[in-house]
Amino acid sequence: MPTIPLQFSDEILVSHPPATVWSVLADMAKYPAWWPQFLFVHLLHAEPNLIGTEFTIRPYGWRSFLCRVTSCEQPACLCLQYDSSYMRGTAQWRLEPAQHGTRVTYAMDATTHDVMVYLTSFIISLQSIHSSSMHAIFRNLAKQLRRIDPPA
Repeated sequence: MPTIPLQFSDEILVSHPPATVWSVLADMAKYPAWWPQFLFVHLLHAEPNLIGTEFTIRPYGWRSFLCRVTSCEQPACLCLQYDSSYMRGTAQWRLEPAQHGTRVTYAMDATTHDVMVYLTSFIISLQSIHSSSMHAIFRNLAKQLRRIDPPA
């Protein structure tokens, strides 16, 4: 089975300061409440400083994979490691101050050896699958931000 690179990046501009966005992204215990339900997020355990916090994601129709926080720089960067039998790699949430808010970027650099992912890649773009999921996460992130910090 060939190795398939998964190098994707998606972003959104939100009208909230980085510290507010960070407060939502760093509160992983609340991910199951605001992440899209089709991703089936489950917190395994949380660490007070975030490093070592683990959760799983099981996209609808796929197998679950583990996400572990490996480093963070509040309120600018949150680094994750993916680890499963079929996918390994890293991902990073980056928060950059932007005019009237924050640019939120999610970048993934992973590889997979999964036959279903390999076959799927001939039918539909893996980038489009990932971006569709990320757009749903970003949409829900924006809603969560409006809940905790409503516009004036």
